[in-house]
Amino acid sequence: MILGIISVVLFIIICLRAVKKTFLKRNRIFTKIHLPASIVFVIILIVHIIFAFPLLKSRLVIVFITGIIGLIFICLSIISGVGRKIKMHRIFALCAFIFIALHIVFNLAGVVQYQNQVKNIVIENIDISKIPDGVYTGECNVTFIYAKVEVTVESGGIANITILEHRNERGRLAESVINDILDNQRIDVDAVSGATNSSAVIKKAIENALCNTG
Repeated sequence: MILGIISVVLFIIICLRAVKKTFLKRNRIFTKIHLPASIVFVIILIVHIIFAFPLLKSRLVIVFITGIIGLIFICLSIISGVGRKIKMHRIFALCAFIFIALHIVFNLAGVVQYQNQVKNIVIENIDISKIPDGVYTGECNVTFIYAKVEVTVESGGIANITILEHRNERGRLAESVINDILDNQRIDVDAVSGATNSSAVIKKAIENALCNTG
């Protein structure tokens, strides 16, 4: 996230040179920092992509595609600019601008979709005493966060909860919510502070497991 924000700032600085040159009086400051800023931008983008790859399962594929294509056009733009091929430089720069802009738009759209999915999570009251003894598996997926759990029911109560998989952003702390569920013998307990979304996903996965008892 931080690298993405830095990339956007550098991207704006790089684009300001074209704006200044086209619409306003040419500014030497933007001209001098244009190439160094572009090189730093490429380096940060590469690092950003490397760190983002583990999130491939939880992000829209189009976000990665537009980002990588944008990076390729930026590299081509720098190479053509250094080689004084101004026309090609401008064409590549324009293509880079389009794909980076699309990358940002698709990423924001994914965030909005994720937030709506979390917002729509509703935890239902389940009468655990009526659930037959057994081991049940359930999962919940809201794009950025995914949880798969195994719930053991014995003598009308939840005897154990095992988290089989938990894909999260920064919500690892949410896994402690299972202790509250076991202590209170109900799913709709308070979320773990600082990991609200992951808490909701884990609780929904547990609910789904208890609903799959047929």
